[in-house]
Formats: sequence, C-alpha cells, structure tokens
Amino acid sequence: MRKLLAISSVVAAALMIAIAAGATAPRPADLATSNLNTAAGHLTALKGKTSYQASAFPIAVRLTTPDGRWTGSQWTTSSHGKRMFGWLAVGHGGTTSTSPPNGVITIVTAFGSTPSIAATVARIHAGGSGITFEASSPVMIAGFSGTQFDGNVWGIYGHTFVPFTPKTRRASPADSWHIDKGEAFRFDVLTVRGKTVVAFLESFGLSADQFPAFLTDAGRLLASLAFPR
Repeated sequence: MRKLLAISSVVAAALMIAIAAGATAPRPADLATSNLNTAAGHLTALKGKTSYQASAFPIAVRLTTPDGRWTGSQWTTSSHGKRMFGWLAVGHGGTTSTSPPNGVITIVTAFGSTPSIAATVARIHAGGSGITFEASSPVMIAGFSGTQFDGNVWGIYGHTFVPFTPKTRRASPADSWHIDKGEAFRFDVLTVRGKTVVAFLESFGLSADQFPAFLTDAGRLLASLAFPR
C-alpha cells in the first residue's frame, strides 16, 4: 500500500509539473498584419528559430523560422462585408512596400467551406493562357497529404490564380492572387482538418535559376508548419 501511495504521489507531482509548464509556456508570437495583395503590403522581419502563429487564419497554424532571413505577415480578405479568406505569407526580406521579398510562400484557405483538392487544382489550372503547368505528384506537409505541382508564367500580362471561387465573372474575387510574367511557382494543395489549404510558392524577386535554392529553404520552413487542434 505504501509503495502504491508513493507511486501515486510521484505521478500526481509529475502531472502538476506538466500542467504548470503548459500554463506558463509562452504562446507563439503573432505575425504582423499587412495585405501583400495591395500596393502598401509588406512583410515584417521575423526572429530566427522562433515560433509564430497567424491568429486571423481560419484554422490554427504555427511555423518556426529556420534562421533570421525570414519575414512574414497575415491578413484577411472580405466580400460584401463578410470575411471570406485568411492568408499568411513568409518570404526572404521585403520589409517595406518598396523593398520586395526574394521569394514568397503564401498560404490561404476559406472561413467557409472549401472545394476538394481535385476541384481546387482544376480551378488553379483554369482560365487564361501564357502559363505552363508541370505534372502533379503527391506531397505531405505537417502530416497532411495533398497534391504538388510546379509551373511558370510566360504570358505578357502575367496570370491571376483563383483557387476557391468557382466563377469570377471578370472580377477579382477575394481569393485571387496575381503573379507577373517570368515568375516560377509551386503549389501544394492539402486537406487540413476538413478544409482545403493552398500553399503557393513563387519566385517573386528571384531569377528562374535562383528559385530552386529558395524552394530548398522554403522546404525547411514548411517542415516546421503545424496545424494544431
């Protein structure tokens, strides 16, 4: 009996320590708010090897910077006064609107329901010319499976991607994202806790031959991505 009581006391003490540690553990810093899809949008410098969250994102999301080169921001877009999509972006540099980043990762999903991975991929591929898509392949990020594909834009007017809105009617939906002629890109389209999440990597500010190195760096950051419950 004494032995059992001693074991129980040890377990209880360990549990109390764990609870106390959880209660005092610092929460990840929140990314600054700035809409990169506007002329004034910019990223804010992030500390290296530090965890961040995007509290405005429709689902919980966290990331950890591999080093001190990264910058980031978060924002939401609306339609008819209603929040529609949550965004976060991280890149190399780009801390002012006149100093663009060299490579960007943009992640977006909807506050409401989302189409399937297959339907989302089809919408990304639809609309316009002057763009080349490579073959798709399976991908796993943060423990969630999805589809990955690369491509580049060569059309003179660039290209606007619309991953979630089924019909644009020549407008700019709240989930639209434009990239310029000459940019290379990669899409990772995932299913995360019942929502389709799109991670879009673009060579913004980089030449085509510099983009592969950015993809390697981006892979390290995406490996830190987490979608906690």
